[in-house]
Parts: sequence; structure tokens; C-alpha cells
Amino acid sequence: MEEIHPILISCKPLKTEFNHVREIQITSEDFSIGRGLNNTVVIPFLAISRNHCKFRKNNIDWIIEDHSSFGIIINGIKIGKGNWKKLNNNDTITLDASQEFVYKFICNDCELTPCSKKRIKIEPESNRADLIHDVKIKFEESQNYAIKHIEDKIHNTKQINSTNILLKEQLQLDMKRKINQCESEFALQIQNLKGEKDEVERQKALLIEERDKLLQDLKQDMEGKISELMQQIKNHNEIESELIKENNSLKEKMLKEREDFLSELNRESSLKQEMLDKLEAKMKEQEEIRLKEKQEFEELFKQKTELLRLEKEKELHKLVEQKKQREFELMEELNNIKKNLEEQVERTEKQRCEAQKQLHNQLEEMEKVKSEDKCKMEKLMQEREEIQKKLSEAENKSEKFIEELKARVTEREVELAALAAERIQQQAEQSSEVISSLQEQLEKVRSQLQNVESENLKLLQTTVSETKAESSNKIAEFGEIMESELQCSICSELFVSAITLNCSHTFCKYCISMWKKKKKDCPICRTAISSECKSLVLDSFIDKMVQNLSEEMKTKRLEMLKNRQELESELEKETHKRRSRRRSSYEYEDESFDSLGEEEEDEDEDDDEGDSEGDSDGYQLAFGFDDYGSYNTEFDFIDESYSDGGSYDGDDLTSEISNNTTDGGVESNSRSGRRRPVPGRPGAYYGGYGRCFRCGARGHWAPGCPLAYDAQ
Repeated sequence: MEEIHPILISCKPLKTEFNHVREIQITSEDFSIGRGLNNTVVIPFLAISRNHCKFRKNNIDWIIEDHSSFGIIINGIKIGKGNWKKLNNNDTITLDASQEFVYKFICNDCELTPCSKKRIKIEPESNRADLIHDVKIKFEESQNYAIKHIEDKIHNTKQINSTNILLKEQLQLDMKRKINQCESEFALQIQNLKGEKDEVERQKALLIEERDKLLQDLKQDMEGKISELMQQIKNHNEIESELIKENNSLKEKMLKEREDFLSELNRESSLKQEMLDKLEAKMKEQEEIRLKEKQEFEELFKQKTELLRLEKEKELHKLVEQKKQREFELMEELNNIKKNLEEQVERTEKQRCEAQKQLHNQLEEMEKVKSEDKCKMEKLMQEREEIQKKLSEAENKSEKFIEELKARVTEREVELAALAAERIQQQAEQSSEVISSLQEQLEKVRSQLQNVESENLKLLQTTVSETKAESSNKIAEFGEIMESELQCSICSELFVSAITLNCSHTFCKYCISMWKKKKKDCPICRTAISSECKSLVLDSFIDKMVQNLSEEMKTKRLEMLKNRQELESELEKETHKRRSRRRSSYEYEDESFDSLGEEEEDEDEDDDEGDSEGDSDGYQLAFGFDDYGSYNTEFDFIDESYSDGGSYDGDDLTSEISNNTTDGGVESNSRSGRRRPVPGRPGAYYGGYGRCFRCGARGHWAPGCPLAYDAQ
């Protein structure tokens, strides 16, 4: 079924501009009417308040809440601001005091319409005379109310007339008082005139003219006001006469209406008695049906509300249980995370201790291996020298043996030649056999010598190759250990100019400087970077150990160092370009600092004593604050980074200042000249006096301190 909405219908014709509010349909359970734009229905009329009234549905009944300044009238009864009243069908609602907007509340809902029937049902056997009497009384009351309303209007107009007359008298008194005051003042001025007679008379004439002008102006003002009041009094008198005439005509009209009404009542009462009897029977039946329907509806409503309440309780119970379970799970997760973190911390500490121990053990083993390798190399060198001596001795012996054999051969040849000369014919065959046997012996001696030399060479090669293989294996193992343990986690190479952070993690200088351009925390543990320290021990250890590694490792290391040097030089050039750009814009000195006078010089002398105590943020500079003025250009790159939209690191600044101090950039005679101001961050306010309490320099205050940027 479609929902039936109550309607407000205007009881009198409205102006054309208010045609849209002739019928107002109350479409919601919280329906507002007023002059303000946030209301459901807007009536742009001065007598209507911004939030005039609200219609609300309370279960079955409709209620009106009064929020107006002058009050709302329902059936001739004023509600009053902040009060509410239950509405019935056909109730008349007067929204404003001028009775411009008078509406009838019509609700076709079966719950609101039978109100009049209920009244009849309460006393079904009461006399019809009493009913007619009640109607007469109500009719007389409505007429009396109308008459009283007109009389009130007449009374109000009389009061306004009386007030206007009083105002007129008061204005006249004020006028007289002011005229007397002016005359007395001018009389005193005339009496006080001194000097020659002509001048006194001239001044007197001028004063009299001024007095006449003032009196004339006062009279004109008062006459204008009095004429206005008289006009108002006339208008009110006319209104009062009109109201009196209207009152008399209304009284006559009401008397006539009363007589006509009474005659009609008497005439219709006889006809209505029969109708009332029939209506009573019908009303009883309808009332019984309505009561049954109402009871059924109430039972259904109660059942539905109970079901909804039970469902809501179940849902709430489930939600509470889910919340408790979730809290319990979250607490368990928290405890597990805490335990895991503690275990991880313990593990990391154990791993760090074990790694340190392993490093220490490996270093000891390496030293032992070195010492053993040295001993073996010395032994091998001694063996080599001994083998070389034996070889030289064997060569000498073989040479001597060959020479002896040659000498013998020559002797034998001489003997044989002599014998041959004697026995040429007889022993030709014998001589040939002897020569061949001698040649074979020579060849055997030569082959033996060659075998001895080859065996000696093989022994030398095997010993040298074994020592080289052992040393190369150990060097390779040591190189792998170095690469695994002394490796930068950013570039995965051996440390190049290693730098240790405040969290004890170590990285290459170039790698961590490039990392800090993106993030200001440790790449491994994510803790904020607050300090950096060069680890010279690691650099020297890596350089010395690389010398003992293979040629490939050495060349690789040299290439790495060259690349890093080139990259670092490019970075330095970029920063130098930025600084040179900014230096050109900051070469002038503020003349405002020169005009501070002797008071600032006294302050400088007082501050010079505390300059060596350092920063409040932990930046301990290696020079006094008087020397700080000579480093104006060192801070130029900060402004450049701001103007370029980048960022800078406070640690880089302190490191650059410390480099300048160690390189001898601070001149000892900087105290003799006037200190140059250090500009603060761009956009930071500076009043042109005093010094920064963070770094002690002039030219900025603490909120704009460049050293405090990283902390901010």
C-alpha cells in the first residue's frame, strides 16, 4: 500500500508569489517550515522566522513543535516558543500574527480521523441538548475571541497614540530646554566680551546672529519631529476610527450570524437526531472493526520489534565476541612479533659476535698461513739452490769426464794410427770393430748425461708447481673470504674508502653519499643517519691484502678505484658549480649588520668566550664563531639545493666544514675584520639583529638555521 501523507491546505487566498505554499504536503517524519534555506519548505515572508516550526511523527500521531518568535496558534490557542502540541484532523494552524498564512491540517490516516467519533462514543447516551449547548458555547467563544482580537488592536493603537503624545510633549520640553541653554550660553559670552566698544558691538552682533541661527535650526528640527509625530497621531487616530467601525460592524455581523446559526441548529437538530441514531450503530461497528485491526497491528508490531531486538542483540553479541577475538589475536600477534624481534636481536648479536670471532680466527689463520708459506718458500729456495749446485757439479763432472774420454780417444787414436800404420793389412777388421765400440760408449755416456739433466728439470718443475698451486689455492680462498666479509651491501664490491655509520654498518663513501640523496637512513637497519666515520684500518687492510691476491683481482681492484675516483670527481664538480652559482649572488654584505653599533661588538666579545663550546644540536665545529663569518660561502650550496627543489644533509655540511678546518681554510686573522652573516634557509624569518642560538652565527635565527634542517 502507498503511504498516505498529511496535507496543509491554506484557508484563505494567498498572494501570487506564495502560490507554491498553497498546499504543503508533509512528506517526511521530520518536516520543517521557515524562512531559512535549510528548511524543507521555505516561505520568504518577514513574519515567518528562519526556523519557524517542525512537524514530527510520534509512532502514529503527528506533533507540531513551535520555534517561531511570535508563536503559532492552533484552533485559537497559542502554543509558545519551545512548546509542542499533538495535531488532529481538520485542525487550523495560524503560522504568523498577521494571519497571512492560515492552514488546515488534513490527515486521511485512519488512526487520526475518528477523533470526533470517539468523543461521541464516550457518552453515547448523553442528551442532544448538551451537545447543541457545547456547540453554541464554542461558537460564542470563537466570536468573543474575534471581538477581543479587534479590541486588543484598538487598545494597541490607543497606547501608540498616548506614547506619541508623550513623545511630542517631551520633544517640546527638550526644545525649550535647549533654547534656554543656548540663550544663557550666548548671554554669558556677550557679558564676557572685552576690548574696544566697536569691536565688542561687532562680536556681540555676530554672537546674536549665531544664536538666532542655532535657535532657528533647533526650532526647525523640533517642528519637523513634532509634525511627524502629529502625522503619526493622525494616522493612528484614523486607524483607531476604522478599527472601531470594523469592530461595530463585526459585532453586528456576529450577532446576525449567531441568530442564524442558532436557528439553523434548532432546525437541523431535529433532522440530525435520526441521523445520529443511524450513525451510532455504524460507528459502533466501525469502532469494533478498527479496534480489532488496531489490536492485530499492535501485536504484529510488537512481534516485529521483538524479533528486531533479538536480532540486534545477537548481532551485538557476535560483534562483541568478534572484537574480543580480534583483540586477543592482535595481542598474540604483538607478543609473537615482540618475541621474534627479541630473538632476531639475539641472533644478530650472536651472528655479529660469531662473525667477529670468525674474522679474528681467519686473520690469525691467514697470518699462520703466511708464516707457513714463507717457511715453505724459504725451504723450496734452499732446495732449489742445492739442486742447482748438484746440477752444476754434475755438469762439471760430465764435462771433465767427456774431456778425459776425448783425451783417451785422442791417445787411443794416436796409438791406433801407429798400430794401423804397422798393421794395416793384418788388423783392418780388428781396428774397425774397436772404433765402433768406442763410438757406442760415447753415445751411452751422452744419453746418461741427458737423462740426469731431464730428471733434475722434472724435479724442479714438480716442486715449483706444487708450491705455486698450494699458494694460489690459499690466495683464492682468502680472496673469496675477503669478498664475502669485506663487501659493500650497496655495490656488492670490496669497500672503496669505507665509511662506518652511527649504527656500526659500513659502506663505500660514494655509495652512501648517493644513497643519502634519496633517503637519510641506513640501507640495512633503516636507522636515521646521524654521524659518519672513515675506517682507515679497513682501507689499509684491504689494500695490503689485495697486493697478495691474484693478478685478476689486482686489476679488478685498480679499475674499481679508477671508476670511483672519476665518479667522485664528477660529484665534486657538480657541487662546485652549484656553490659558484650561489657565491655570485651572495658576495655582497648586509649593511644592516654594520649599523648595529657598539652594542653588537660588546655582544660579540661576550659570545667569543662561549664559541668553543659548540652546537646545541651536537654539531661541534672545529673553529670559533668569530671564524664562522669567513665560511659564508660554504653554506651557499644549501640555498642552491632549496632553490633547485632538492634537499641537503646536515652531516655533509659538518663534514665539509671539518674538511675546511683540517685543510687550513680558516684564517687566523678573520677576527680582525667584521664577521660576515650566514644566510638562513629561504623563506625563514629574520629580524635583522641577534644571532642563532643553535650555531651562534649572525644572519639567521634558530627556526631558519641551515644546521637544524636535518633535525627538523
